[in-house]
Amino acid sequence: MISSVPLILRHPDKVADEVAAILNASGLIYGAGESYTSLITPSSCLLDHPTTAAIAEDLVSLQRFYRIWNDLYRASLAGDEPRWIAGLCEYGLRPEEIQAQRLTLAAGLEPRLCRVDYIAFSPRRVIAEVQWKSGGLGLFFGIHNVCAAVAPVVGACPGDPVQALRSLVREFGAGEPVAVSPVRAVWLRGERRLQQTLERQGVRYIVFDRRDSARRIFERNSAFVVSEGGKLLPIDFLYGHESLPMLASQTVVRLARAAADHRIWVETPLNYVYRQKWGMALPFMPDYAHLFDDQLRALFGAVVLLRGGEVDLSPLAGDVPATVGQQLCSVRTIDDIARLSTAARRFLVLKCGAGSGAYYSHGRGVLRVNGSHRTAQKTLDFVKERLAQGEPWIVQRYVHTVYSIDICPPWATHDVQPVDAHARFMVYATFDTNGSPRVIGGLGNFSSHWKVSGRLAGYDERGRLTGAAFNDMRFSVNGTLR
Repeated sequence: MISSVPLILRHPDKVADEVAAILNASGLIYGAGESYTSLITPSSCLLDHPTTAAIAEDLVSLQRFYRIWNDLYRASLAGDEPRWIAGLCEYGLRPEEIQAQRLTLAAGLEPRLCRVDYIAFSPRRVIAEVQWKSGGLGLFFGIHNVCAAVAPVVGACPGDPVQALRSLVREFGAGEPVAVSPVRAVWLRGERRLQQTLERQGVRYIVFDRRDSARRIFERNSAFVVSEGGKLLPIDFLYGHESLPMLASQTVVRLARAAADHRIWVETPLNYVYRQKWGMALPFMPDYAHLFDDQLRALFGAVVLLRGGEVDLSPLAGDVPATVGQQLCSVRTIDDIARLSTAARRFLVLKCGAGSGAYYSHGRGVLRVNGSHRTAQKTLDFVKERLAQGEPWIVQRYVHTVYSIDICPPWATHDVQPVDAHARFMVYATFDTNGSPRVIGGLGNFSSHWKVSGRLAGYDERGRLTGAAFNDMRFSVNGTLR
C-alpha cells in the first residue's frame, strides 16, 4: 500500500546537491569516511495539524504505558505480580546494574527526551518502537537543520531540536550548565558540530569517545565531574547510555544514587526497561489487557511475547485475510510458525525484546520468516536458542506501507530516481517536569529495504540504488510548533 501521509514535499532537484555539499562541509558524516554516505532526497515530510496533534496524544499514551510497565515491575519485586515480570525487566544485567535500576525505579525517574519511530500514519498510526536512548543526536539534528535551512517551505515549520535540547539541559544547571555526551566513535563528528552550536548558546557540551569514559567521568566530593582541558567540571547533564558499558559497575550504581538524589541528571535514567521491547506485548496479554486502552493497542499494531514452550499468535490474527487468521490462531509452538504458509509468515516480524546483549539494538535482532519453510525454521531455531537462555523475544505484525519518493546517490546528485520506499519517521519529543510532551522535530528515513536504517548508499546486483535517505520533517503552522 502506498501512503500519502505524511505528504512528501518535493523540492527542486538542485536541493539534493546543496544538501550533500553542506552535509560534507559541516562534517555531518557517520563513521570514519570523508564524505556523507547515505542517499540524498530533495524532499521533506509534511505533517498536518491533525496528525501532529495525534502524535502528542500518542506521547501521553506511551508515557502512561511505561508507567504501568514500571508499576508491574515494582509489584513483581514486591511479590504482588508474577516473578517472571521482574526477571525479564532485569534480564542480562550485571548485579550492579540491577541495583542501579532498582534505585532509579524507586526514585520514579522518567526520561525527558525520546524518539518515536513511526512506520505508518495512514490508515492508522503504527510505531515500530520508542527510542528513549536514541544515538546520534548531533548527526540527526544536524541533518534536520541542514535540510530545513536549504529548502524553506511557506506555511510549514521544521521544529528546532537543538534549541529544545539546550532548553532541557539548562533545566539542570545554572549559568553555563555542563552536559557530557560520550559516544561511539562513529557519532563523534556529528556530536562535535552539536557541541559548537550549543556552546555558542551558553551550554558547555563535552563530547568524547565513550572508550575514554572511565578515565574522564568520576566522583569527587559527592559530585560527578568530567575531566576537560586540565580541569574537573561538575556534570549537570549526562547523556549517558553510550558510556555505561565502559564504566565500572560500582560507578553505575553511584550514578543512579546521585540521580535519585538530584545531584546529576542522567538521560535516559538508569532504568533498562526503557531499552526493552518485550513489554509491548503486555497490552495484548489477557491478564494485563485491562490496564491499557485500545488507542495504545492500535499504535503497537499487535505484539506477542515468546516465553516458554507455548505460543499464542491470536492477537495478530485481526485485520488479516480469514485464511491467514485461521493459520495464526492454530499456532501452538514456535516450530508451528515455520509450517505456516508463506502468505501467513509474511505478516510476522520477530524482534529481540531484551535491553541488553548482542541483539537488542542496531537491528541485529529484527528478523522475518517469509522465506522458504527451511529458511524460516533456521531463523526460528536461532530464536529458540536465545529463548533457552532466558532472553525475551516478541512477534510483531509486519506493516507493509511504502512511500513514493525521489532519491539519488551522494556522489551523483544529478541522478535523481523515483522509488517506492519503506519508511521510519523519527519523531523527537521532550517531556516537561509535569510530564507534558512537546514535539521538537523529526526526520524521515526511507529505504527500499524493509528494515529501514542508516544503510550505506550503493547499487545492488541489478544496478538499483540501495541504502537509506533522510529528510527533515515539517509541521503545519497550525500545529504544536511555532
